[in-house]
Amino acid sequence: MSTLHAFDPFAPDSPSHTGGSADGASLVQGDYGYAVLDFDLATKVLRDTRFINAALTLMEQFGITDGPVHDFRAKSLIMAEGPRHMRLRTPLARFMGPTTVEDIRAVLRGILEDIDPGKDAAGPVDFHAAVDQKIPARVYCHLAGAPAEDAPVVASLSARTLALLQRDPSLTESILKAYDELFDYLGDLIARKRQAGLGDDMLSFLIRQEAEGKLTSEELLSEATAMLEASSVNTAHQTGLVVWTLLRDRAAWARLVEDQSLIPAAVVEACRLYPRPGIVSKIASVDIELDGTVIPAGSDVHVAVWSANRDPERFAQPNAFDLDRERNQPLTFSTGLHGCLGQSLAKVEMEEVVRYLLNHYPHARVVENGTDIGHAGGRWLVGSLAVDLNPSTTATTS
Repeated sequence: MSTLHAFDPFAPDSPSHTGGSADGASLVQGDYGYAVLDFDLATKVLRDTRFINAALTLMEQFGITDGPVHDFRAKSLIMAEGPRHMRLRTPLARFMGPTTVEDIRAVLRGILEDIDPGKDAAGPVDFHAAVDQKIPARVYCHLAGAPAEDAPVVASLSARTLALLQRDPSLTESILKAYDELFDYLGDLIARKRQAGLGDDMLSFLIRQEAEGKLTSEELLSEATAMLEASSVNTAHQTGLVVWTLLRDRAAWARLVEDQSLIPAAVVEACRLYPRPGIVSKIASVDIELDGTVIPAGSDVHVAVWSANRDPERFAQPNAFDLDRERNQPLTFSTGLHGCLGQSLAKVEMEEVVRYLLNHYPHARVVENGTDIGHAGGRWLVGSLAVDLNPSTTATTS
């Protein structure tokens, strides 16, 4: 049974919880609603379509109860269920298939060579600003067929629209302005593509889907908006968390230097330990029995991903970084029908950043003075990540 509990999944110190159940309870209740803490129950909730996405409710809590931004969210892919959800998800899933994702590796390597963070660096660099925050937007521009010089605009729009997840109503005006800019940007980009001729990029693909009657004009813009808002900020933070984790574990880093085939496993394990989307919020659409408790319709149910990912019932020695961990399928990118569409792309981006460091800066180290990584609102945040790419042999380890 779930009873009121002191545990708060949104508290800044919540990661001090070792993972899994709290005081033997997998489901706890507080002023925030209900929190799901262990891996099995979290998986069950994320795969149960009766628990719907809370994004629209969160937007309404900001006072955004009508208008184009509210309409976009209400009709968006993440709010859709059943046949409509599959119809909207299928085009993007097809475009983001294994071939497209693997082809991005060569593009990523070119981007990394171009922005080489060690170029002219006389000391530690803020790797988050120099690399993490630049790559996802550049990749989005490539996929969407947008000019590469639009990358700073894309990164800014992604960060400002997803500021909604900070749960700070004082940001409402800024968020609305960012969505207006995003709609204008995409509307102009789509119009230019129609005029200049379609290519083999993602937006051209969606425009063809509209021409074939598989998407409406409104759905085309909605799909494009959803991809842009999710394109950059979360991947940038998760990349920083992966680099931070691996560079601080010198034994694991040494193994990666010797055997780069371990890179995918290293990325997954780092994402397990420090998941950027630490909370996935849902709403019960009907009364739902869960772990012996009836969750009333309309209740907030928050899946604590960071807790589920460290559940000792699912992961042996859950707080340790283990390159050889078996059955390592954390919930960092969610699961079920609403699992992250871009997770394969995000993993490839992180893998190539790690590979670039291994090939070009194998002795790189984190410098704690200048690194700002914390936890707020259920999410891990990278403020800055100071990395000495070329430490001298006498440098003090950190």
